[in-house]
Amino acid sequence: MNDSPIQNFWQLVTDNADQLLSLVNEESVLAQELLEEVQDQLSYIDPHLTVFCARDEAGTGIELVFGCDGYNQSIDTVLFLVAAAPQLSQIKVMAFNPRVEHIPEAIEIGDAVLELDELFFGLRNIGEELHLDLYLEELPILEDAPQTDAALMFLDAIVGEYDLMTRIHSVNWLDLPEDPLDHGLKPLIELRKQFDLLRSKRPALGEALH
Repeated sequence: MNDSPIQNFWQLVTDNADQLLSLVNEESVLAQELLEEVQDQLSYIDPHLTVFCARDEAGTGIELVFGCDGYNQSIDTVLFLVAAAPQLSQIKVMAFNPRVEHIPEAIEIGDAVLELDELFFGLRNIGEELHLDLYLEELPILEDAPQTDAALMFLDAIVGEYDLMTRIHSVNWLDLPEDPLDHGLKPLIELRKQFDLLRSKRPALGEALH
């Protein structure tokens, strides 16, 4: 893999680290313009690469979380990119959204709000493959509907983005039956426990490399 675009990318981040850190104090226009430039540089490396910039838990630094928008063929590029990152003061570089301790009760995208307790699931282990069925009362017609994006954000928070892409073979959307518990379905909040029992025991790579 030609690493010069990756080197150029990290040079851009290093040269503008202070400007990125300004996101901690204010949503400055300059910082937002820089994030757009960062995303453009990522697209030059691989068009599927994404970056999410957010304050860290302490509120004194930022986290740069890199992903590939669900495209499995770009996972290695994400890992290679993050492994090549220099040490940056107050900037934590991560590959893929990790599972979180406190799962949100609801996620809002645009005008759409999806509550966690609206989602139920069934998880099947077929051979060495895990298949996830997601059930929602008002099933979105379009794949890119806000409810779909919100549900995937819940899955990232519960099992982690890397595990979602590498250990769950398929995600199927189904209409929620009138009495989901009678059909053997479980609330989505219980997915982590069942997933951890069924998943393969391979070490989870890429959740935090820096």
